[in-house]
Amino acid sequence: MVVASDMANNSLGRVYCLWLLARELGWRCDVVATRGEHVWGPLDGTPFAADCHLATDAAAAADLAAGADLVVAAKPFPTSLGVAVQVARRLDRPVLLDVDDPDLELALTSGYSVTSTAKRVARELLKARYMAGMRRMRVLARTVPAIASNPHLAATYGADVIPHVRPVPPADDWVAPRPDGEVRVAFVGTVRAHKGVAQLRRAVAGLAGEGFRLTLTAPAPRRPAPWERWVGVTSLDEGRRLVADSDVVVIPSVRTVYSEGQLPAKLVDAMLAGRAVVASDVPPVRWALGGTGVLVPPGDLAALTTGLRALRDPQLRVDLGLAARERARQEFTTAGVADRFADVCTRATQASPARTAR
Repeated sequence: MVVASDMANNSLGRVYCLWLLARELGWRCDVVATRGEHVWGPLDGTPFAADCHLATDAAAAADLAAGADLVVAAKPFPTSLGVAVQVARRLDRPVLLDVDDPDLELALTSGYSVTSTAKRVARELLKARYMAGMRRMRVLARTVPAIASNPHLAATYGADVIPHVRPVPPADDWVAPRPDGEVRVAFVGTVRAHKGVAQLRRAVAGLAGEGFRLTLTAPAPRRPAPWERWVGVTSLDEGRRLVADSDVVVIPSVRTVYSEGQLPAKLVDAMLAGRAVVASDVPPVRWALGGTGVLVPPGDLAALTTGLRALRDPQLRVDLGLAARERARQEFTTAGVADRFADVCTRATQASPARTAR
């Protein structure tokens, strides 16, 4: 049983990877959350969504998890790790923590801000309660075995690396980039402040006269540029089709605590599709690409523009894309990672059930 922090947000993308690994091994994997009234849009209506359940509280979650051998907490949040520990105590089961982003580090570094119009005293009370909950999660995270999506987070948590995964793609599904003058650039993912989309738009604007076009998976702004295509929120399958239809996939970011520890799942999609990648040079991305993409300093507009311009060369796009595809087939497929995941889960189930302090 995987306890998710919120059924309706993009953190469910990582849970989907764990579900894929369990399915690869022939295991049953259910997902439960106490927040979110519907499954996150890109995964809604999929076979994965059929295994997702909303629970009113930890007791209801425990009822859903009654047949589970292992309780996995997806993220070190009170709504995931906190609930997972309560469930595990009720069932006398072990807990495994999954960390895919530096959420705890960001929370304890930056604190909590309230965007509503609540009075100052209410904001301070909410912040104090939030920070106390996150400090408790930091303590709990040290008491259970853990897995992480990349080596950067694994070193922080003393965790085993279980990266984002996708099913093995068919050997003949690679499509060569178009040799014509137009270069289709794609940003596929959820737009967030740390992702550097503003710099990407400016870089493509500077290259539009050279045939560059940009597709983004977000609602269109008030004044989209003529060379931009905004397609809104997409399904996971549609996102993969957009990646496959592009010439270059860009994974931009600005330098923040969050971007320094995050491995975007869409990078794996781009690599498996054999697309050339331009990405910000942060530790998890550098590790994942393994020299098969173009890396630029985070937030550096000039370097991002230069990196994109270099990929006007169709042969360079082919060479980088095929190298990235080969690396991804070795490192980021369900078949390649399943045995490691099985070993970690087996060791976790052999550990003592959750006895952490309340």
